[in-house]
Amino acid sequence: MRKLMMAVGAVAAMAMVTGCSKRDNVAEQRQDVAEAQGEARQEVAEIRQDEQQDIANTQRNAQEDIAESQREANEEIASAQEDVRDEQADLAEAQRDRNEELAQGGSGTAGAMAAATNVSGRVLSTSGSSLTVVDTTNNRQLKLKTNDQSRILQNNQEVKLGDLKEGDQVRASYVMDGKDMVVRELNVTQNVTPTK
Repeated sequence: MRKLMMAVGAVAAMAMVTGCSKRDNVAEQRQDVAEAQGEARQEVAEIRQDEQQDIANTQRNAQEDIAESQREANEEIASAQEDVRDEQADLAEAQRDRNEELAQGGSGTAGAMAAATNVSGRVLSTSGSSLTVVDTTNNRQLKLKTNDQSRILQNNQEVKLGDLKEGDQVRASYVMDGKDMVVRELNVTQNVTPTK
């Protein structure tokens, strides 16, 4: 009986040890799971932080690129405006020079060469030594006069003023002689098609 009791005691002790061992394993597994969850949460937090940092960097870079593009565009606009101002100043100076020349009696070959103006248009009418041309750029009528130095050309051959017809397309350069616009050279660029 005593042996039996000892055997039962040994079995009970073994069961207790086994039960404790299983409990210890479960506790260790729970602790491992908790640690793994903590590490996973930490990794997720770090990933989110990295993503937010990347987004912030990307936005900052994009804003810097936009600011640089705007700066460059503003510089180009300022440069273009300066070019326009320079051109306007040159034009104003040329106009002043022309007006001074005209005020000093700018007729004659030297004055005529400096003050030549070009016009493209169509012939409205001819009469004697003058013709009326409608300027195609602004639809303004110009009365041009001719003199002995005026050259009238069609297909690179000289023609007479009377040969021009209403509707002919012409390109002319003229000079101011007092209030008169005197033709230096007039080219017929396209004849009017005669109606049958």
